[in-house]
Amino acid sequence: MPVPRLFTRDFTLMTVGQIISLFGNAILRFALSLHVLALTGSAAVFGGILALSMVPTALLSPLGGILADRLPRARIMVILDFSTCACILVFDALFARSGNLAAVTLFMVLLSLIQAVYQPSVQASVPALVAEDRLNAANGVVLQVQALAGLLGPILGGILMGFFGLYPILAVSAGCFFGSAVLELFLHIPFMPQPRTAPLLIQARDDLAVAFRFLSRDYPALLRLLGIVALINLFLSSLFTVGLPYLVKVHLGLSDQLYGLAEAALGLGSILGGLLSATTVGQIRFESSHRYLLCNALLLLPVTVALVLPVPPLVSYGALLLCMGLGLTCAALFTISAQTFLQMQTPAPLLGKVGALVTTVSVCAMPAGQALYGALFDVLAPAPWLAVLLGGGATFLLALAARGALSRSVRIA
Repeated sequence: MPVPRLFTRDFTLMTVGQIISLFGNAILRFALSLHVLALTGSAAVFGGILALSMVPTALLSPLGGILADRLPRARIMVILDFSTCACILVFDALFARSGNLAAVTLFMVLLSLIQAVYQPSVQASVPALVAEDRLNAANGVVLQVQALAGLLGPILGGILMGFFGLYPILAVSAGCFFGSAVLELFLHIPFMPQPRTAPLLIQARDDLAVAFRFLSRDYPALLRLLGIVALINLFLSSLFTVGLPYLVKVHLGLSDQLYGLAEAALGLGSILGGLLSATTVGQIRFESSHRYLLCNALLLLPVTVALVLPVPPLVSYGALLLCMGLGLTCAALFTISAQTFLQMQTPAPLLGKVGALVTTVSVCAMPAGQALYGALFDVLAPAPWLAVLLGGGATFLLALAARGALSRSVRIA
């Protein structure tokens, strides 16, 4: 029997559109983060603003999931990409040159809000565009696309920011979102509208209740697992998003270009994870995927040692690049495994809502974690390795706890 094609016309169109859109998003978020750090010089303020910008993702992803199940997903992508392009142009015209921290914060929150509604449509579209036995590979491709944007975006963003400042980046990002929207006009995603049985707000409440009952009644072990994932985001993911820019830019005193390469190393790690997901390395059973998390925690030990020892800044920088890059490889393998398992167990009419609930639970701890690490790095400025050691130790304990939750999830399935 022939193996089903992975790169069908529509899956290819969606993938290319995602590359363009996420590339624009990556360079924009990178530049805005550096802009905020340059304006404030404080890890606490920087972490607080990052945390605030994550709130829409945590709160509004369920709305994105409802829309993804009730409206044509390609149309959602087109409208939101055009809207993002318009928002960038308005920000550039009115606020970009003012150095107004409140305006930058509001803009980052708005971008996060759009992504909260946008991403559930992408995630719910993957099972509709590929055969079930290619789903793991397709999720690997989607993650590689995100990682490729994370790899190339900071490199170009660091170059542009270092030599020209914020304004060229705004223009490039606006062009990326416009190009992605035009491409998505030709995208066809199978869609069967669901009948509406109540007024809009009541229908939204009922839709979320159905998705929550699916998780809590049919897969209670999976719901417990999501709690563990939320804690992993609190102690590990937040460490990466706040710790890396602080350690490279403030503690080690290195350039924007070197910070861009550090962000690119994280993207390269995720790309490697996506590539490995189609090999025997990425095909271990879901109930054994806690091993990826254990590896992630152990990789933070060399980072801690490099920060403790009196070595040149570039040596510590090299340890950050290598260990955090490999850590993202392990994180990507765990994410792909979990995403594929969830998609295979979720009925098609619930994919958007359940995926959005998973996103909400997974990222709800990120704002708290970013604020926590922002404060920790400020307080522990003479010894930032203590914050890294805390994150690694907590992740190690949570990975051990995840072992039982993963096994129970598979037994119930």
